[in-house]
Amino acid sequence: MKKYMIYLVLVVTSGILTGCLKEEEALYSALGVIHIANDSVIIDTDKGSRLLVENSSGLVSSIKDKDRVIADFTLVDKTVPQGINYIVAIQYIEKVLFKPVIELTPEIADSIGNDQVGILNLWLEKDYLNLNFAYYGGNEKHFINLIRYPGEIPSDTIDLEIRHNDRNDAGMYRLNGFVSFDLKSLQGESADSVVLRIKAREYDDRLYSKNYTYKY
Repeated sequence: MKKYMIYLVLVVTSGILTGCLKEEEALYSALGVIHIANDSVIIDTDKGSRLLVENSSGLVSSIKDKDRVIADFTLVDKTVPQGINYIVAIQYIEKVLFKPVIELTPEIADSIGNDQVGILNLWLEKDYLNLNFAYYGGNEKHFINLIRYPGEIPSDTIDLEIRHNDRNDAGMYRLNGFVSFDLKSLQGESADSVVLRIKAREYDDRLYSKNYTYKY
């Protein structure tokens, strides 16, 4: 089974719901927002599908309504209700670290930090900027944030930075993290899109810099 390492800090809490898969069952993965009601559990995926969870009684207690999650699942061969794309059986599910874009001010500059970080993958989907990153540590809690500078939000291009605070962690383990950032605060009223110019301070004195078009 594919496993995803999602770090709020350095510790991972995994939600394994079932045992081994049958060889003929295909395993799918999705990022999305979970909606937990009394009579149903539905995941709205970033790709636009609605997944009705059949084995919802096995969900881990740490996952709450409207959490952002990543899930591995198999398809269930049953009649699909109206408004649902697939019925699924969850094999693995994990809550995703979900954070807003932070305005950088002198008061929080020290806690935000500017330590090196490895950008493994970065992509936009809906109103989310998803980041898979690498860092070295093992002894202290780390923090990852997406910041913008103070002032009115531009209507054409917004400069953003990925900031990492390693809190002087001397650990030498190479770890992976995953986080989604909420981009809704960057939406303007005079346009339906904006260019995000994203930078990060990577290892070996490399500068990550790439433009993304955020359509809303």
